[in-house]
Amino acid sequence: MIRYCLIHVITVVLLLTTGSCQFYSSEDEDQRTIRLVHTDWTESVALNYLSTILLEDKLGYTVISKLTDVASAYNELATGKADVFTDAWLPKTQQEYYDQYAGDLELVGITYPEARTGFVVPDYSTLKTVSDLNHYSHAIIGIDSGAGIMHKARLAMKWYELDLKLVNLSEEKMVHHLQDSIARRRDIVVTGWEPHWIFARYKVRFLKDPDGIFGEKENIYTISRKGLEEEHPNAVRFFERMQLSEKQLNNLVYEMRMSDDPVRGVMKWIKQNEYVVNQWVKDLQPERLKIM
Repeated sequence: MIRYCLIHVITVVLLLTTGSCQFYSSEDEDQRTIRLVHTDWTESVALNYLSTILLEDKLGYTVISKLTDVASAYNELATGKADVFTDAWLPKTQQEYYDQYAGDLELVGITYPEARTGFVVPDYSTLKTVSDLNHYSHAIIGIDSGAGIMHKARLAMKWYELDLKLVNLSEEKMVHHLQDSIARRRDIVVTGWEPHWIFARYKVRFLKDPDGIFGEKENIYTISRKGLEEEHPNAVRFFERMQLSEKQLNNLVYEMRMSDDPVRGVMKWIKQNEYVVNQWVKDLQPERLKIM
């Protein structure tokens, strides 16, 4: 008992003489790690940078971020290898992945409302609807084959009986083909989605989809593994609040894309939207007790 008291007194003295000591009241400091997964799609990268910066700088978390494909993102959440994915397009584009693991996932919040996918063409194109592609003689330029939009593209080609080739490329290469074709004023059809910075940079549009194969506008959700809220309630509250408008997300992607350093671009956006960001993190910073 005497030994315990001496240790306690020494500890207090050390705290008094070394300044201040911080204690986290709700979540163990040693376990304040959030594991994010994201794809290489532009909006996914932007949302991942945004989440990482705010979780670390505002909420005091350590963030581990992993780049993967969309199928693996769902699998890693469901198997507990990851905590959060901020780019789940539901209820259409990624529904097959969500249904596969639904019992092990949680819908946390809507990150962005009214997302859209489809075939995209330059505004000068004579093509108006997906059916018009029956008279189109070039390949459709797509992204990686496992993406939800590619699944919808294959369904649309089958439904509209399009005898065309669908090319699998990275998003970066798809955009390069689009840029080159626009510069040369050539015909091109790509698998596109909104939000995307190409809609701010170029005059492009979706082909009308009379039979709704691509589906109506949908939401981009933040999803998590089961049990995350019990372990990291503040992080879950943050993601519940983190919703961006069309203008906000398009500007975020644009700032990231135009900056030599994507982190600097996202930081610029955070500064420009300080009021919005403050609402997301309000009262979620870990409580600190300072002993002077």
